Amino acid sequence: MKICDERHLNNIKEINDFLIESEIPFEIDKDDERIFYLNDGKLQIRYVDTENHKMDYTKRFGIKGIEHDYFINITKSNKEKGIRTIWIKDWEIEQSNTIKNMNDEELKDYRRKWTVLKSYIKTATGNIDYRFYARDCEIKKLSNKDARPFMEENCFYGYRSASLNLGLFLKKDKNGFKKGDLLMIYTFGHPFFSKGLYDVEVIRVGTKINCQVIGGASKLLKHFIVNYPKLKIGKKNVDVNKIVFIVDADHNDGRSLETLGFEFVSHDGHGFMNVDIITGEVFQRKPMQHKLIMEKMRKGEIYSVANAGSIIYLLNRNDYLKELKNIKLSPTKEYTKSNNNLLELFY
Repeated sequence: MKICDERHLNNIKEINDFLIESEIPFEIDKDDERIFYLNDGKLQIRYVDTENHKMDYTKRFGIKGIEHDYFINITKSNKEKGIRTIWIKDWEIEQSNTIKNMNDEELKDYRRKWTVLKSYIKTATGNIDYRFYARDCEIKKLSNKDARPFMEENCFYGYRSASLNLGLFLKKDKNGFKKGDLLMIYTFGHPFFSKGLYDVEVIRVGTKINCQVIGGASKLLKHFIVNYPKLKIGKKNVDVNKIVFIVDADHNDGRSLETLGFEFVSHDGHGFMNVDIITGEVFQRKPMQHKLIMEKMRKGEIYSVANAGSIIYLLNRNDYLKELKNIKLSPTKEYTKSNNNLLELFY
């Protein structure tokens, strides 16, 4: 498919230029310049010009588009062939805002989604800039306030509050980074969408842009499972046994979770985003404005774009602990930005 719209040509060029600058070998589909093949075809990057991928509402609004399961079907089909798919929607390259990082520095026009996606691609192709090992780091607990700037800079979906934030902090200077720098985060909290099936959800996982911590996920997860048989969520002390991890299938396939002890549960696709063509706003469901949104959709002022669904993984704490031998409970150190004190908390 030949793209003529300047907006999308610029976005596709940006993907192309990034791959060249990062020295990542790739090929472009001979029939569709929106599809890039990496890792000898084992990784596909698919650019989505969203106005040409509207969800079909022919019967309701006369909007001709694609089926809701378009993205998930391609992702599943590719996965069966051993191919990982990363979808990049146009707004995920273009969106920007102003944030403050861990050093309280203001980053203007920061394109978090695109920056994180580039880091994902570098990691997936073995072209990451800075590698660390879990043994290079120590675990500290962060407050939501202190964890927020890291998430806003390094997590695809930005900040979300959690009941517990655990981070990996560098023990000593390495790779141009300083002792005490936060490299990776795992956060835990209430499983909002589980309908009582699970006890705790892994809320956010993020690694510092252009960095990889080998063994980091295992270290953080093990620390949580061993040291937190109970987690205070709101006013309740919740017994931790069933831990759910919801994977964003637009950008990840979750296969690495199985090496951590998670088991695959399901891969379903019912999600979508709405695009307001007047304001440019991209947003999820707004139940309180449903009638207004439907009216704007009828007028052609809003359209919906589906995603590749969510992949559910489950870890049973009791089963995990049975696999561990000679467990030595270790304290959680609490990170405090204001005075850098470390308070040892035993569980």
